Amino acid sequence: MSERERGSATLEAALVYPAVLLLVMLTMNTALWFHARTLAMAAAQEGLRAGRTHGSSPSAGQATAERFIREIGGSFLTHPKVALTRDVDTLEVSVSGQAISLVPLLTLTVTQVARAPIEKWTTSG
Repeated sequence: MSERERGSATLEAALVYPAVLLLVMLTMNTALWFHARTLAMAAAQEGLRAGRTHGSSPSAGQATAERFIREIGGSFLTHPKVALTRDVDTLEVSVSGQAISLVPLLTLTVTQVARAPIEKWTTSG
């Protein structure tokens, strides 16, 4: 090793290791974000199933979605909010929140919506 190359390995390590660590943390953050999206969609679908059945109320759907997030979601979806919109024929459940983050000052918002017709009993004429 020549006199000019002395210390170059230390300098390379000081530059490369933080970049690799940041790349690994961003990859893990992406996985956590996708997991939070999946939880939000599952909660919206559970709330939709409970709220659209014949004789059910929208509050039953909202309570089911909130309970699902609390029991299954754990800490992967923080600050969850459940909103229901019901009209004559359709029920829509929206679940939003923030995915946990490993990178400081990075907030990843998650919003998922499930929509379906409300079940009704009909008589054929």
